[in-house]
Amino acid sequence: MKKISILLFGLLLTLSFAVNAQSNNEVKPPLRVYSSFSYNKPLQGMDRYDYGFGVISNFDFNFNEHFAARLDIGWNDYSGAEKAYVDQNGNTHTDHPNMSVWEFTGGLRTSLGPVYLEGRGGYYTGVNSWGYVPAVGVVFWKLDLQAAYTIVGDKQWATLRLGYYF
Repeated sequence: MKKISILLFGLLLTLSFAVNAQSNNEVKPPLRVYSSFSYNKPLQGMDRYDYGFGVISNFDFNFNEHFAARLDIGWNDYSGAEKAYVDQNGNTHTDHPNMSVWEFTGGLRTSLGPVYLEGRGGYYTGVNSWGYVPAVGVVFWKLDLQAAYTIVGDKQWATLRLGYYF
């Protein structure tokens, strides 16, 4: 058991040095474009919906190695459980809650090695309101893994996003 623990610790240490070395030696172009997929967990004000998925186009405009401006354009779809009800005439109806939301957001990102913090704001159709998004993420190789919390009007949801840089 000790040998396995030491081996796993060494593997994790090597991986962290590799990610750090890559982030230190990587020359970021002024414009980076990537696509991302997201899983959204509806929270406050979205009781009818159980989950959501999204596809987003992302653009990073790098000022230097630590600061960048962001632009995201994406589509999210939220769904809930199908519910049946009988009206006063005895007819059965089904309700399958579904909401499409297009997001148009922009903001700033600051990098602390492979980890970054960002804040975005923008407009969300489907909710028809302006909102803001604080987020934290990590970039390794050509992948971007981000956790975000979106607040739009009276609705809120948490997001896990995985992106791939081209």
